[in-house]
Amino acid sequence: MKELVKEDSRIGYKRRLIRRLYKVEKSKEYPIGLKFCIQYLYQRDDKWLEIVRIDNYLHQNKPGTHIHFFNKKEVEWVELNFNEARFEVERLAEKIIIYFEGEKNSKNKNS
Repeated sequence: MKELVKEDSRIGYKRRLIRRLYKVEKSKEYPIGLKFCIQYLYQRDDKWLEIVRIDNYLHQNKPGTHIHFFNKKEVEWVELNFNEARFEVERLAEKIIIYFEGEKNSKNKNS
């Protein structure tokens, strides 16, 4: 396995994007010979929370690209490549963060 991309970038206030891309041998698990993971992290209080992760790692022994969402056990299976996944992870994460911020603001108003 050869590492092609390894990034951990701050992309805004309380936001990080982690991208990993590996060249692997072609197989039924990785038919195009690439393995990847893109994570969107959000800092809430003093903790970094993984809001959304898109990867094509085996999930319960099943190959394919899928999305992990914050606080959900089930994944959503999708057809995305590494570049498409970056835009999708950002889009989905921002929707969830808007919810978090609204929830936090309503708790502060009720305090």
